[in-house]
Amino acid sequence: MIFLSVLSMPLSLWFLGPSVKYVLPLFEVADSGFWGYHLFDMKRTLYPASIWGQVEIPASKSQTIHALLIALFARGVSTITNPLICADTEACMDFCTKLGAKLTYSDRTLVIDSTNLTPRDGIEVDCKNSGTTLYFATALSCALGNEISFTGDESLKRRPARPLLSSLHDLGANVDRDADTAPYSVCGPLLGGHTSIRCMTGQYLTALLLASPLAKQTTTIDVHLLQEKTSVRMTEKWLETQDIKFFRDDNMKHYTIGGGQSYKPLQKDINGDFSLAVFFLCAAAMTGSTITITRLDPKSSQADRDILPILKRMGCVIRSDGHSVTLTGPTSRLKATDVDMRGIQDLLPALAVTACFASGPVKLINVSHSVVKGTKERSSTIAQAINSLGGQAQVLRDSIIIYPIQAFSGADCVDSYGDPRVAMAMALASLKCTKPLTIEGCECLDSTFPSFFDKFNSVSLAH
Repeated sequence: MIFLSVLSMPLSLWFLGPSVKYVLPLFEVADSGFWGYHLFDMKRTLYPASIWGQVEIPASKSQTIHALLIALFARGVSTITNPLICADTEACMDFCTKLGAKLTYSDRTLVIDSTNLTPRDGIEVDCKNSGTTLYFATALSCALGNEISFTGDESLKRRPARPLLSSLHDLGANVDRDADTAPYSVCGPLLGGHTSIRCMTGQYLTALLLASPLAKQTTTIDVHLLQEKTSVRMTEKWLETQDIKFFRDDNMKHYTIGGGQSYKPLQKDINGDFSLAVFFLCAAAMTGSTITITRLDPKSSQADRDILPILKRMGCVIRSDGHSVTLTGPTSRLKATDVDMRGIQDLLPALAVTACFASGPVKLINVSHSVVKGTKERSSTIAQAINSLGGQAQVLRDSIIIYPIQAFSGADCVDSYGDPRVAMAMALASLKCTKPLTIEGCECLDSTFPSFFDKFNSVSLAH
């Protein structure tokens, strides 16, 4: 990334308050093809408030990365409107440009020209903190005949990759089979054949499903321990839109994907991200307020749309016109209801904070998978944060029990632990604190939702 000098562009800086250093606006750097906001050494102080109004949530990160990678391997010109621009999607764009694609961005439209890709041996891809980019790009790179190396930040280097690499080896690719995590290198071709994979994360299976159509022969996959079925179904919809031929059984335990297929250029509008919208929906739920979120499809294939029936069970009223969602929280306490987090672990931080204001204890079960999703074991992290604020969260082997409180009255400063969802969950907590709350380490939001605090403050009504 090449950063523009702060001193050379004073009129274009966006200043976000005394605790924020600087945010660079949207820009293009000609020799790297990157766009985005960049946060530095950031902490924020928030005050007790209610949530009220209307907000547009950024596009889905997963959908944006799906679109980018399909466009890359379509060998043509594709158009993506309303993509999410953040550090994670920039990591994916970096991968695209290093393979020779030309990317241009203007008026919320991203054009990808992959007509003349120029992959070569020795390409090094830094996926930063993007596990989605790491896993998907690793598998798709095996469809090429070039050695490509992958690495990432310290958090990404802790995410397990061996199950995916072993399956790619089964399918004919040359990989660092003994590597547990990045850094590692892979090299095609991808031949096809049979593999069996234990899905600690659904991203393993999604990566194989995206790459297998490009293999020379048919691929069969036996799937074990898949929890994130909804997110895999989203990938299946992408394959269907691309006319990719595949078969699976009803239990999603066996897949057959025809080889020798190809992707075609696409024109795709990316809807809002439910995994980001959840923080605004939960904010209204726990404060008895009303929020409308635009560009949000209630029938989306995104796994985290499951937040809607969960909050409805807790007593919220939800309305939709097909293009937006309006939620009103109850005037009394939320109803206590246990929640199975299988496949929706990204909802854990927001739901854990929200559950503090239910009518009784709330048990969040099947949370152990969160160790793969976050910067450290997310269940322990969010419980530690809640307890430091004066809440009551008990971590068990595969669940968390949240006990009801009236308000947070503990520490006046809390750490994000480098996890953007924990940072946003602490913003939720600030709404029900008895005093101002300072959140440290908010630069982690650069990877997921750089404009979160702007959006959050725009609908906050201070008490």
